[in-house]
Amino acid sequence: MAATIGWYGPLIDLRKASSHIGDYVQLLVFIHKSTPIQYKISRNGGEVVRLDILVGDETRTYFPVTIWQQQMASKVVAGNVCLLQNVKITKYGDSLEARTLHCSSLQCLIHSEDFLAPKGVIELMGECRVGITARDKLKKVVGWLQQVRLARCGSEINYYEHQRQVKVNWKVREETQSKNCLSLSELSDLNKYYKATFNAYVGEIFLPITWINLRETNAERMFISTRLHALADDGLVDDLVTSGCHLCGTPVNTGLGYENGASMQQNRLPLYCQRSSDRNHDVGTIYRPFLLYVWDDSKHAPILVTNKAAELLFGNIQAEKVESCYKVHMKKQLHHKKGTECNIGIEKKPNLYMIWLILLKMLLQRGKNSPLKFKVTVDVNKDWESGRLEMESVSIPALVRL
Repeated sequence: MAATIGWYGPLIDLRKASSHIGDYVQLLVFIHKSTPIQYKISRNGGEVVRLDILVGDETRTYFPVTIWQQQMASKVVAGNVCLLQNVKITKYGDSLEARTLHCSSLQCLIHSEDFLAPKGVIELMGECRVGITARDKLKKVVGWLQQVRLARCGSEINYYEHQRQVKVNWKVREETQSKNCLSLSELSDLNKYYKATFNAYVGEIFLPITWINLRETNAERMFISTRLHALADDGLVDDLVTSGCHLCGTPVNTGLGYENGASMQQNRLPLYCQRSSDRNHDVGTIYRPFLLYVWDDSKHAPILVTNKAAELLFGNIQAEKVESCYKVHMKKQLHHKKGTECNIGIEKKPNLYMIWLILLKMLLQRGKNSPLKFKVTVDVNKDWESGRLEMESVSIPALVRL
């Protein structure tokens, strides 16, 4: 089926993407796998969806693409060969990727099952309603896939990506068992309450912003990796740090409101703290709960991270110290801009805000970090985006001596 909108840029090879930063381009690629990152706000029916896909062609095996449009995301199937139209090449730090915009579209040219019959693929290529340039590119991509035999792997990945969630188990929680999982696929198959350990790479920190009415055009505010590479993002600490219970990690105010003052009914701090021996909350400055998306070669998974676990993830730097140093840092910056002398912080202390910021950037270096060892509680009564996996600790895996 032909595309309904025109091309805003050239059809390029993935290896030439670095020469088109900031430009619209067309990509004819094979989809290796997809990683959906989504959060639903049930109170107003809103939904923010981002789909990270890994694509490749005969010139570059792996290249990341971010899809923001839900309609396009529903058409993505690992193992297919697709034409991505009017996507923009962007760069964040050292990371290069393509991202979709309102004018982007996706057209599937070859389905994964078509690769099981080579003659069928040749016939389908002849039937594709694309131009001469796209047809030549399609032949190259299909030839590359048949040579390296990636198409069949894509079908297997597709199985994992579209596996249905385990149904809620309403049985009484049994005695906690420990499990050392070799992969995220093995972890996802668990059907009881476990304390599980596994190794995985960090992909993204997703912060569900529900305390304001966040417009769709500002949805990227929820994704911390994007904000870390912005030239100026003074609101990062304000979003990640708030008031709440040090023990259970629940914010004092977690509800959805509106910036114009007309707020809806809000969830507040529970009456009792489930992680306190006397059931009393220990209220102070905490890290707001967020989802840490991790992955390995088999699957991806979101992990709920609350205050104590966040401290471990951020090098044992407490939220109140980050906030305190951030305020001092901003006051010094303000005095520097005005050209006036600043007498704040006579004692020379480390700027924990800047250290924390560097740790965040190091943690979210896409594709450059080694895997970390996570310990989580697995609660099969919860959905994946609602804390099915909750982080307890994180460490660097021990080296195996030969």
